[in-house]
Amino acid sequence: MSALKPCMADLALINGKIITVDEKFSFAEAVSVKDGRIQAVGTTEEIKKLMGPETKIVNLDGKTVMPGLYDSHLHVPGTGSALQIINCRTPPMMNIEDMKNAVAKKVKNAKPGEWILGRGWDQAKLADHRNPSRYDLDEVSPNNPVVLTRTCGHLIVANSKALEIGGISKDTPQPFGGVIVKDENGEPTGMLEEGPAMNLVRNQIPPEGVEDYMGQIKTACEAFNAVGITSVIDAGNTSDHMAAYQMLKENGELTVRTNMMLAAIQKSEPVEDSVKRINEFPMLSGYGDDLLKFQGLKILIDGGVGGRTALLREHYEDDPEDYGVLTVPVENLQKLVDAGNMRGMLCGIHCAGGAAMDIVLEAFKKTNELKPIKGRRFYLIHAYQPTAQNFKDCRDMGIMVASQPSFLYYLGDSYYGNVGTERSKWLKPHRAWLDEG
Repeated sequence: MSALKPCMADLALINGKIITVDEKFSFAEAVSVKDGRIQAVGTTEEIKKLMGPETKIVNLDGKTVMPGLYDSHLHVPGTGSALQIINCRTPPMMNIEDMKNAVAKKVKNAKPGEWILGRGWDQAKLADHRNPSRYDLDEVSPNNPVVLTRTCGHLIVANSKALEIGGISKDTPQPFGGVIVKDENGEPTGMLEEGPAMNLVRNQIPPEGVEDYMGQIKTACEAFNAVGITSVIDAGNTSDHMAAYQMLKENGELTVRTNMMLAAIQKSEPVEDSVKRINEFPMLSGYGDDLLKFQGLKILIDGGVGGRTALLREHYEDDPEDYGVLTVPVENLQKLVDAGNMRGMLCGIHCAGGAAMDIVLEAFKKTNELKPIKGRRFYLIHAYQPTAQNFKDCRDMGIMVASQPSFLYYLGDSYYGNVGTERSKWLKPHRAWLDEG
């Protein structure tokens, strides 16, 4: 009996419908698990032979089991935070008036000076078909600072109180890589685009700590588990985020396999500070275990098409001067990529627009001359409108792509409005990416 015991399953799921997603997309009746890995699939009678006295047995009674989903691009603490603040998605927010009412409700129960936060609005889905402004928010919150983040995370709208705290006025110069949107009189509208502009306000929000992040991660993981997401790449973490993950893991409370990525640039800091952090960071790509692992370096160089901040090769519809935003100077991007590469970190770079993708691939070519990157899973994030040359560069260097096809569903209306019908057809050509290898 002792000789057989090591082969006995830790967990057995029987009398169900097991979707294997193998090459034949076959179905089974039962599955056993040993040491955290699938041990066998088959009939219930076959799996019963692997069940011992210590095996946990789950009678599925006809229910379906499928492989867990792996999301290649999430912001886990941010997701948890979004679930804890005002939900500005459509639905429930059908128009700007709904958003104002939600803010007013929060203000009613808030302390004087307390920040009111929300996330999720998309002007293309609102009945108003416009972005909210500081004046909308001032009507319901003249004294409490308010910041509402667009669904993409690349734009915020702030009320006058938040702008005042952030030191933003008619005379504030435009920061490199960001946009303070102003009206025809030069007055800020409340809209701030990309980190260098948004951080003027966001950096004034009382900082969160490790315990806050632990709560956000737990909230997000519960939501992920509920829809079958069991593994994620968390694209852009600080050391405090990583400490929160580690504490949750040690407490047995981390329920999603997580690959953490270090945010290269934090709070619009000088590039020298970013390079120093990379060089001194104690973990290299692959450090960790199956539950919690360090993946590499996350860099962001543009925004999103929905918010008109992705860096395009051709201008946005109806504005011949608007090509989007480059958030990091090209020379600084090269410094960051080289630092990560030489430190032993893979790099995943947010480059939504085609022009941004061209810039990133050139940076990869240059760093490849310092230290080969093929086989190390460097990758592009979003990567809209690839060209034949982009495909070739990716093949030559072994570059991968995390493209987020769900964006077409959630953000498709804004894509059509911002880049037109023809360009929208080639924003995310997933079949072409697969065919091109």
